[in-house]
Amino acid sequence: MYLRRCIPLAALFISVLFLSSCGSGPKTPKKAITIWLVGSEAQARTINGLSRAFTESTGYTVDCQAISWGNAHSKYLTSIAGEVTPDIGTMGLTWGMEFGELGAMLDLRERFPEDVAVLENKNFPGLVESTRIGTKVYGVPFDLSEHIMFYRKDMIPEPPDSWESLMAVLKDLKSRGKGMVIDLGSLDWIGFSPFLWQAGGDYFSKGYDSITLNSSEGAKALGFFGSLYSEGVPKTQVPIEQGMRTGDYPLAISGNWKITSMTLSAPEISGKWGIAMLPKGPSGKRTAFVGGRIMGIFKRSMNAPVAWEFIKFLSSPDIQKKLYQASIETEDSYLPPNMDTWRDLPMDDNFKNVLEMQAKESKGPPPVLGWDSMTRFVNHAIQRVILQKADPAAELDKAVKGMREEFKTV
Repeated sequence: MYLRRCIPLAALFISVLFLSSCGSGPKTPKKAITIWLVGSEAQARTINGLSRAFTESTGYTVDCQAISWGNAHSKYLTSIAGEVTPDIGTMGLTWGMEFGELGAMLDLRERFPEDVAVLENKNFPGLVESTRIGTKVYGVPFDLSEHIMFYRKDMIPEPPDSWESLMAVLKDLKSRGKGMVIDLGSLDWIGFSPFLWQAGGDYFSKGYDSITLNSSEGAKALGFFGSLYSEGVPKTQVPIEQGMRTGDYPLAISGNWKITSMTLSAPEISGKWGIAMLPKGPSGKRTAFVGGRIMGIFKRSMNAPVAWEFIKFLSSPDIQKKLYQASIETEDSYLPPNMDTWRDLPMDDNFKNVLEMQAKESKGPPPVLGWDSMTRFVNHAIQRVILQKADPAAELDKAVKGMREEFKTV
């Protein structure tokens, strides 16, 4: 995030001049809306294809343009500075609040309160929580991704369902020269977060007005997370596909998109692996980390009501099923956030049941201004505990001290 934000001033100045000059030319046609999609060209083509039905019913054409994750954040900032934003932007889960606080995004809850309430009730609660900043909503969920557990069924007949059984499995694997991979979030806050929540802790208070990371539950979670690395979790990156294929790492925590990757990359172990929810912690919760993209409307849009109708169109179960099907074919592998979509989702039932249950028991990044910069303090604490055997409670105290310097309440 820091690298994305640290745009060289000269390059930014040139970009703004370029965009501003573009803005002085022909405007977007009155009967058209533009959407920037942070993602693949293939998915942009899918949205353009699906939008034909929207055009037929409204008379508005849709131009969906793909922008890469690598330069999307800086492109949005440059477009905001140059006042040449699209009508709709899809973006990272935390970007909406950042751009909203810059004054660039519509507060959707203020502008479309009834519709937003309906959408929020249809989407997975943990994901919705991460899209609110106080009472404001600058974006609604477009899709989601989540943590799940992968395991070799021929080597681990029953996946661990608690911290205690997870540790027992790890000790057994270690005795056989094998281990577990944390493929998503190893040595950082994303990997640690599920354990924090499963322990009953959290980064902030319920009202997001104080930092609570250094609670006794937080220290217990970090101590347990560190112990996993002492019992067979590698400190270096090991691809889950390789570890599962060879059997050296028959247990892994990773993102749902690895289902597609495993299927395509490890056909020789087809039928020998499965997925499960994360083990429950001392609180009895099996909370996983959930991420994804949001959709928001920029304030400079001249077609905000129509743009909102298109967001509702993309949020409908029928369109979300089509987006999901197309994402599998193009290996995008995102999941739909609308819970009604899952009834008829074209997916293997065993996978679907696990993914749906885990999505219902999940949380996203805290909706707090400055969170992206605060994560470095959490990461430092995690890494000192794992790599230097430091005391978890002391390290979390240090992390909280650093976080307080950048903490902003709304």
